[in-house]
Amino acid sequence: MREISDPALARGVLTDPAFRVPPVPPGSTGLAWLRATVSRFADGPAHTRRRALAESLLAAIDPAALAAAPPAHPVATLAAALGVPPTPRLVEDVRLVAASYQPASAGLPAPDGREVGVDAADAAVERLVALLGGHRDERTAAHLCLLVQACTATETLIDRARTRSVEEVLRDDPPVPATRRQATEDTTVGGLAIAAGEVVRVSLAADPFGAGPRACPGRAHALALASSALGSSAAVSSAAAASAAAASPAAASALAAPDAATDAPGVRAAHGRTEGVAR
Repeated sequence: MREISDPALARGVLTDPAFRVPPVPPGSTGLAWLRATVSRFADGPAHTRRRALAESLLAAIDPAALAAAPPAHPVATLAAALGVPPTPRLVEDVRLVAASYQPASAGLPAPDGREVGVDAADAAVERLVALLGGHRDERTAAHLCLLVQACTATETLIDRARTRSVEEVLRDDPPVPATRRQATEDTTVGGLAIAAGEVVRVSLAADPFGAGPRACPGRAHALALASSALGSSAAVSSAAAASAAAASPAAASALAAPDAATDAPGVRAAHGRTEGVAR
């Protein structure tokens, strides 16, 4: 697989409509269902609709509330803000799903054609779907998408920021170093001819939260989770505010005042409900 490492060229690919995320096959249960139902692997109207669902859930959570939360695993902190019922297996189940979420990360096919490591992730997805009310729909998938995205990448950011600033980590050693894109037509990037259907690895060194229509919608929230886990240090809060300012002045203001009173009703309010997560 060829890599696009030049920052300008990488950003060009991320913002070019001639490239899409490699598609995933349909699925009705487990990890295959989750991949096929989240915005992460969707394209066109489905991506727009599903991303809007995830953004609506994030909009109900003030990053300042996350930054002010007691130190905990980022999945547990975000789940509480989303209104997800706490269970002893919650973080571990999300970890199992996150480990195989990207098709290339699940391992080579076994003799029966299944990806290695998927069985445990399938079971975890089913437990999480049941926890969220048992509905295999796009709203449930949006919740799981956010929890998965808050798992390994945010956990890695927190671990690396224990010995240096968040700004240094994002600049020099981002938790997600690259992503993949597939050309939908014959095209050229910086003199490099890429055929329709070819998948390339795109460096995120200059854009650790991505760029273009698929840029991470939870940048301010991820940095706030890091701030919470690291004890809301000034360095982390400063980095979070600076990064949030690029995406949202309101989010930047919230992170600049992490002790401000806030109400983050999460999933229940986002769905116009007060009785719980089940729909």
